[in-house]
Amino acid sequence: MKKCLRLLGGCLIAAALPCAARDSAGRVALFPKLAVGQTIRYQIGYSAKSNTNTESTVAAPMSPTAGQTNESLLLLVEVEDLRIDAGKQVARLRTRILDPDAVVPLTSPTDSAAVPNGTQNPREAAISGKRGKVVEFVLHADGQVTDVEGLDKLSSDEKAAWQEWVAQFGDGASFPEKGIKPGEKWKAEEPISNALLAGLSWEKESEYVNDAPCGAMQVTPEGDLVPGEQSQEKCAVILTTAILKQKSSQKDATPEDYKLHDLRTMGIAKGKNETITYISLKTGLVVRATEDANQSMNVIVAKTDGSNRVHYIIDAESHAQVALLAETPANHP
Repeated sequence: MKKCLRLLGGCLIAAALPCAARDSAGRVALFPKLAVGQTIRYQIGYSAKSNTNTESTVAAPMSPTAGQTNESLLLLVEVEDLRIDAGKQVARLRTRILDPDAVVPLTSPTDSAAVPNGTQNPREAAISGKRGKVVEFVLHADGQVTDVEGLDKLSSDEKAAWQEWVAQFGDGASFPEKGIKPGEKWKAEEPISNALLAGLSWEKESEYVNDAPCGAMQVTPEGDLVPGEQSQEKCAVILTTAILKQKSSQKDATPEDYKLHDLRTMGIAKGKNETITYISLKTGLVVRATEDANQSMNVIVAKTDGSNRVHYIIDAESHAQVALLAETPANHP
């Protein structure tokens, strides 16, 4: 799912599971190394704004809306199950939105003697604070995401941030299967669905820039991110630039779902996304990533007989940041 602004359409979600390893040619496969029972935390920041101008009051099915998103999430990721399917590993994961003050360690065992009778353990209290904010899903090594449950319980802002995280988390699955090495560039194309115009896709060019020091972050009691105290490790730095391309005719770019409503769309879309990702060479986990996106659309939606025309002019931009959190929070006794 690397990466398109959710305002214009869905993106491919990619994830894979084997650990990162270099071969004799210096290539590395940057896939997350997961284990059953493993817990991982991420801090997600996602902001977006869109402006939509219309030249008609006629409403069209699935029409875009203007708005602003500014969401920050603390996400707990739990590996529930790993299995092999057709020779490839498949994982079932549970993600849970934690309360903002959930800065307790994830690896410390529950010490019942240290918890007064009738008092909930701090870690359990933090996790149960938003028990309804749970999304479970299955990740396949080819990048497919299936059996998603609970996404409809999230607010629109939470959903946008969660989708950004899951795209970043499995970024390595979109890389060449043979592995990559520093200095190498590669290209890929991802179609976009659920947009006003058909025939849209992202043409991406990625580069393995170099290896650089990296490390998980810590969250202070005030909610700020600071460098972790754990030893630094090496990360592969990946720069990806995606350009929005339109293969359909500007005079008729009607998606199938609009045709079902006896509608026709025409117009043009443009966009550019730039993403910088740091992926651990040791664990294959995304340690941090940032994405900046700008997109625009100039679209007319009308009945097939030309009546009830609605002209949309849409400008949208977003910024996203994903950070892996250390197991021990900052300033924790």
